[in-house]
Formats: sequence, structure tokens, C-alpha cells
Amino acid sequence: MNKYLSQFLLILVVVSGLVGCSRKKNSFISRNLHAVGTEYNVLYNGDLALQAGLDQLEQNYKDNYWEVLPVERMSVKDEVFLPGQRALDPNFERAEEKAVKAVQKHSMLINEVEYNPQIDEAYMLLGKARYYDQRFVPALEAFNYILQFMPESDELNRAKIWREKTNMRLDNNEIAIKNLRKLLSQDEEKFEQEDLALANAIFAQAFLNLEEVDSALVYMNKAAQQTKNRETQARYNFIAGQLFAKSGQRDSAFAHYDQLIEWHRKIPRRYYINAFIEKIKLYDPAVDSDTELIETITDLEENRENRPWLDAIYSRKAIYYHDKDSLNLAKEYFNKSLRAKGGTDKYLRGNNYSALAKISFDQAEYVNAGKYYDSAVAQYKERTPEHRLVRKKRDNLEGVIVYEGWRRSADSIFKVLAMSPQEQEQYYQVYIDSLKAQEEREARAAEVAAAKEAQQQTAFAKIQNNKTSRRGNIGPTFGGATPPGPTGPSLGNSSFYFYNTQTVARGKQDFRSKWGKRKLEDNWRRKNKKSTLEGEIEDEIVNEEEELRPEFTTSFYIEQLPKGRFVLDSIADSRDFAYYQLGVIYKEKFKRNDLAIDRFTRLLDFEPVEKLELPALYNLYLIYKEDSKTPNAQKANLYKNKIISEYPDSRYAELLRNPESKLDNSETPLAVYNRLYKMYEAEQYDQVIALVPEYVKIFNGDEIVPRLELLKAFASGRLYGFQAYKRGIDYVALNYPNSEVGKSAQDLVKKAESLKIPEVYLPEDGLTDFKLVYRFNKSEQSAIDNLTAALDDAFAKAEYSFTYSTDVYNENEKLLVIHGFNTKLGAKGLGELLQKPENGYNISRPYIAIATENYKIIQVYKSLDKYTAEMK
Repeated sequence: MNKYLSQFLLILVVVSGLVGCSRKKNSFISRNLHAVGTEYNVLYNGDLALQAGLDQLEQNYKDNYWEVLPVERMSVKDEVFLPGQRALDPNFERAEEKAVKAVQKHSMLINEVEYNPQIDEAYMLLGKARYYDQRFVPALEAFNYILQFMPESDELNRAKIWREKTNMRLDNNEIAIKNLRKLLSQDEEKFEQEDLALANAIFAQAFLNLEEVDSALVYMNKAAQQTKNRETQARYNFIAGQLFAKSGQRDSAFAHYDQLIEWHRKIPRRYYINAFIEKIKLYDPAVDSDTELIETITDLEENRENRPWLDAIYSRKAIYYHDKDSLNLAKEYFNKSLRAKGGTDKYLRGNNYSALAKISFDQAEYVNAGKYYDSAVAQYKERTPEHRLVRKKRDNLEGVIVYEGWRRSADSIFKVLAMSPQEQEQYYQVYIDSLKAQEEREARAAEVAAAKEAQQQTAFAKIQNNKTSRRGNIGPTFGGATPPGPTGPSLGNSSFYFYNTQTVARGKQDFRSKWGKRKLEDNWRRKNKKSTLEGEIEDEIVNEEEELRPEFTTSFYIEQLPKGRFVLDSIADSRDFAYYQLGVIYKEKFKRNDLAIDRFTRLLDFEPVEKLELPALYNLYLIYKEDSKTPNAQKANLYKNKIISEYPDSRYAELLRNPESKLDNSETPLAVYNRLYKMYEAEQYDQVIALVPEYVKIFNGDEIVPRLELLKAFASGRLYGFQAYKRGIDYVALNYPNSEVGKSAQDLVKKAESLKIPEVYLPEDGLTDFKLVYRFNKSEQSAIDNLTAALDDAFAKAEYSFTYSTDVYNENEKLLVIHGFNTKLGAKGLGELLQKPENGYNISRPYIAIATENYKIIQVYKSLDKYTAEMK
């Protein structure tokens, strides 16, 4: 009886508990059971998942110390993800699921009041999981839920802080600042210490996002002093130091960096090392000791713990030597920085390459500078100021790199061709010996690498053998021995040839040196395979000399030397043109007269064609004339007299004989172009067309020349019509295909073909835009002035809204055009009005009323006479 009574009472208690645990009933049992289930089951696992995801997020994050660090180690992705997609750590998804589960199974929201004291933590977990998963709007909803439905929650201030943290991620920085200012106006005792530090840090980040450095500095300094977490404290102190440095407060920045250095092993080493580097960046030679600076950098360099940061340390040392004009040491350390193992800072690598490019450029090593700029471009992100600047510098070197390549190649060919056969043999043998030495070095390096690998394999095999011996023989045996495993016999103890990687590497190198590269196929030893048995037998008799690799024989190179007068003349022409172009580039673009003189004088030694010799002489005259020293003045006169005596009929001789009639060569090419363009705008097309060829001769080889030719094409089009314009842009496109102007001309050619206006006049019935046209010879300027005066008077009296313009028609005629007529009859009416003597104007000159569309056609084809004939 007692047994059944006990069971009944137990069932009664369980049922009572289940009834009492209802989520819709506010009872002591319900509140506590749901709270315990929430905290120690669901939220516990959710918090673990969130922390795991956060650890992974911070581990993958890489700080950019070239900018002020963000408060939070978190990269925000630019991608937009659809609902249900996950781009980040699945731990955040798990944390969100746990938070949702806690709300769904344990929430006690009764009459809009939450009675489970753990649900606020569930919503905090939900908001944080969504925040780190970068779904900021849903995160904001979670934090707002706490603020709306849980006004008594002890998570209230924390929810407000995270809400503003999320607002900041949504670029609502002003809203975040407003709400945080209101929140922090409360008594600080209402906040937990870390929450207060976080609030001030977020406050500072919001100001940073708005580029208000001074305000950001105040709150970041507060945050650094308030947090007790040493890693967070280190980060906030580092940011505060950066902000002090940015605002020009060097001593305060030093104080924060020194604090980080003092903490040393108590903080992550990344802050410790970069504190040193930031101090080095702030080095001031006026107040700081060079000796102490070098000692500091050297100590950092020699500390083995600093290996991951050697690229930055070497770079700072290189910058110091560069500033001190110790360029060889600067280049050495820039290259050390680039070779440092573990260096992953692409921006730093870009800076190193840019610095090496500048050194090469200053030393007139323009080809090397171009190579360094190429490397720098590859390191910088596209569309950044650094990328654009380096790209521009590299483009400016394009011409000199191309022509120096042509020059060196041609010089090398002619140098070898000028040698005797014996000298050619010796010359190429030296090169072959260098190739063999290089391969030998590579082979030795391969042997060293193979030996290391063999040692590692031996060590691994011993470990495996030791493990096997400790375990004993497991399983069946044969003949008292353990069967070999699937990997074969022990590598470390075998003497078999192919198990010794060092021997294999050496054998491969010996085979390659003797036989060269051979395909894996039958009869691989023979150069030529024959189908007959007799041929096969003959081919088997091959001596070693015949099987030498072609690149290891001098004949291989000698046979490739160019032959024939036509080919050699072509190479010589390319060489001469390259020398001339280089002379002009060094003179005009880089202002290196020494290099320009070298290229021009070497060109003259080659006895080039007149079109290159003459401008080369003239440019040398101009260079030496700029120098007031007597010997150079004598050289200038020497080149002047040579031009006048040997080329008396040339334009250059005319300029030298009559300095007062010469073009203004004191102007830069760009200044000349700007002056001609103003003439073009003033419709002085004939003058532009006449002057461009003269300046093309003077600036031959300069990058301004294709621009001048294109301007001439436009002027010709205005003066002579579409066909002249088409010929002009075709000329530019064909003769300057590699320049930017030439490429633009190619586009213009395509557009001209696709937009070509047919020379067919439109019927004018129904058109609504007409002009009244008067024709004048260019010499009739007074008649044009009389007509314009009459038009001004007529328009003023009758309050007409018409306008007029004077358009160039061709080299002999101008057109005075009155615009604004709706009908052809209206245009004729004004012409008749101006002709009648009783109106006081008495303009007897014939006029032409024409539709605007047909006026465009007559200007394109210069066909006004054809139009008037057809209209009659």
C-alpha cells in the first residue's frame, strides 16, 4: 500500500511541476526553472560558440598599421548576402540558433512583460551573433527588443552600447554620437568598468569615422585608462598614441608608445614591436640622437623574436640611410626588407619598390626605375592614390624604357658583328661558362634541399620504426618478420638509388647537362629517328660532343647573328631613331642635358639620315647655347655653323641666320601647344595649320608632337571639311599608334566612319530650325562690321530675340549667320527687311535662308555653292 502511495505522490509532484513550469504562468517555479534551463544549457553553449567564432575572426584579422587602427579587430565585408547565406564563421550561426532556442522555449512574455530574467542575455547573445555575422539591421532589432520590453534588465546599458556600436557599422555615426553622449552623461557608477571603456572607445571610433581627430582622441584616452583587460588596454593605448601623433602632439604620442614598450611581454608582441616602429617614424633629426636611433633599430633587427616584423624593421633602417644620402646602404636594406621571410605587408612592399625606383631614377637608371615601379604597381591596391601615382610615374618612363631597349639590343648586335670570328667565339664562350656556373649553383642548391629532405625522411622513418617496435608485432607474421607496410621499406635505412633523394637530384642534373631536355619515349638518345633498321643502327653511334645542348655551343649563337645588308640597315635605322628619341626625352622630359648630349653625339657618330642628323645638331646647339660657359658657347657656334654650311636651305638654317624670324623656342612644348590651341579657339585655323609643321620639326620626338598633329587635323576639318579632317586623324592614328593621342585618334577614326554625315540635303518643308546666311571674303571685314551694326540696331528696335555669329567657311570666306528662325519664310523676311532702303539699313548683299540640318552638311563638305544651285 505504501509503495503505491509513494508512486502516486511522485506522479502528483511531477505533474504539479510541469503545470507550474508553464511559460504563460508567472510563478516562482516557472521563473526559476526556465531561468536555470536558459542559463546553464542553451546560453552556455551559445556563448561558447560565439567566443569560438570571435577568436577565429580576430585570428584572421590583419591590422593595417599605416592607418589609425580601428577599435575592433573586425573586417566588414563589402558583399551583400541573401537571407539564409553564410559568409563568416558557422559558430555565429550556432550562437544565433542557441539564442533563438532560448527565446522560443523559455521566454515568459506575459502582457508585454518578460518574467524570465535570462531572456535579456539571450537577446544580447542574439544581437552579438548577428553583429559579428555582419547582419547589422537584425542585430539592431535584437538590442532594441531589450530596450523596449525589458526596462528593468541589468543588461540595459550594455544593450544601449551595442546598439550604438551597430549604428556606427551602419554609418549612422551622428546618431551613435548623440545617443552615447546622452548615455555617458549618467553617473559612471551605473556602468561596469569594461562597459564604460567600451562606450568611450565606440564614441572615439564614431568621431574617427567623421574624421574629427581631436574629439576622438579625448574619448580614446579615457577608454585606455578605464579598461583593465591588458590586451584591450594595449590596443586603446596604441590608437591613442596614433591619434596624438596625427594631431602633432609628439611627446604625448611617445608617452603612450613608451607605456606599451614598458609592458613588453604583458601584451601581444604586435603592439610592442609597432610601438617601436611608430616612435622611429616620428624621429626628428633636430632633437633626436642618430646613434640611439640606429642602436634601437639594430637591437630590434638582431632579436630573434622579431623575425615576423623584420620587413618593417629593415625598411625603417633603409629610410634612415636614404634620408642621410647613404644610398648604397638604403638599397641594401630595402632589398633586405623585400626578402624578409614572413613579410606579408603588401603596402610596405609597394613602398620599398617605390623607394628603390626613386633611387634608380635619381641616378638616371631609368630602365631599372621602370622595373621597380612595375613591382610597386603590383603591390598597391587599384584605385588608391599610391597606385595612381606610381602608375603615372611608370607611364612617364615608357618611352625611355622602349628606346633604351632598342638601343642596347642594336649596340650589342653591331658590337659582336664587328668582332673577328675568334673574338666572337671567346665572347660567347664567356656567356656559356656563366650559364654553366648558374646551373651548377642551382644544382648545388637542389642537392642541399634534397639532403635536408632526406634527413627529415630519415628522422620520420626512425620515429615510425620506434613506434612499431614499442607496439610489437601485431597481426600475422611470415617467417618471423613483420610484413612491409604499404609505403615500402624504410627510406632512411635503404641504399637503393631512387630512395636517396640527394643522389637522384645529382643524377638528374648530370643527365640534363649531358643530354639536355628529352621526352620520355623510345630511342630517346637519338637526335633524328629513321624508319629503317640501318638508320637506327647508325643513329645509335652518337658521340657526346654531338649531344651537347645547343645553348652550350658558340655556334648556336653565332649562327643567329643577323646577316644581309637589308636586315642590318633596318637594325641601324631603328638604332638611330632610338638614339634620337632618347636625346629628346632626356632633354625635354627629364632635363638631363648630359644624357641628351651623349645620345645625340653618339647618333651623329653613326652618320644617320638627314631627317635625324639635322634636328640632332639643332638640339645640341640649343643645349650648349643654354650654358653660358665659354667652351660650351664655342660648341654651340660649332653646331650652328655646321647646320648653316651643310644644310643652307633647311628651316633650321633659316632660323639660325634670322633669329628675329624664328619661332619662339624659349617656350616649352606645352606652352606652344596652349598658344596654338587659343588660336584654334579664335578660329585662326589657317595660322594653326601653317605653324604646326614648323613646331613639329623643332619638337621632333617629343610627346607633344602627336597632340600638335591632332590639333592641325581639327583645324583642317574646320577649314577644309570632313575629308581633310579624316586624312588628318588617319595620319595621327597611323604614325603615332603607341601614344595616347594616337590611340584617341584611332577611336576618332572609328567614330568618323560610323557617324559620317551623308552629303544629301534634307527637304526643308516641315523643318522648324533655320538660319539666314551672308557670305563674305576674308578681306571684307568692314562690310561684316557694317552688317553686324545694322543687325544690332534692328534687333534693338524690333526687340528680336535672334542671335548671330561669324563662322569660318574656308580659307577665303567667312559666313555671318543669323540664328533662331522657325520657318524659312521668316528667315527670308528678315533678309528682305534689311534690303529695303526705307528701313534705313540698305543691306544689298544677297542672303541664303537654310535649314540648320543642311547648314551642318554644307560646313562638313564645304558645299554651299552646290546647295544654292540645288535649291534654285
